[in-house]
Amino acid sequence: MDSDVLGKKGFSLIELALVLAITAILTALALYSAKAVRQAALAERTVSELSSIAVASTGYYNQNGAWPAALSNLRQSGYLVTTSSDLNPFGSAYIITGRGEVVSVSTLLPKGLVSANSFGSEIVVTNQGSNDSVSITKSQESSTWGLKYEKKYIYGQ
Repeated sequence: MDSDVLGKKGFSLIELALVLAITAILTALALYSAKAVRQAALAERTVSELSSIAVASTGYYNQNGAWPAALSNLRQSGYLVTTSSDLNPFGSAYIITGRGEVVSVSTLLPKGLVSANSFGSEIVVTNQGSNDSVSITKSQESSTWGLKYEKKYIYGQ
């Protein structure tokens, strides 16, 4: 049996402080990372909502012959659910701009969350100071099928 059990020392105050500091740093990194992941998910949701609003706007145009002035027009016509919001998850408004046979739906997002590389060429990202303006443009689509085909003739030799 070890007779020097009472003579052994526990952790020193410096060792305990070091362990607590490392734990605090790791916790801060985990929280920061989780915030970045949440913001990226919200940005992806916003881009999806932009696309949905653009598609709903083209349906509205096909039915009424004019672009909707606001999201409320799309809700009243049944193209958007009545519980949808005029604001994106970051608190900026969705803006519908229709001209000719093209509609553009845009909103503001915190800088650096969205790029055309990550969401495809359909997305246009413009620097607006501390925010980025993100927009999707769609053309008016006909309700009838427009089939394109080529006639190819094969001639025997």
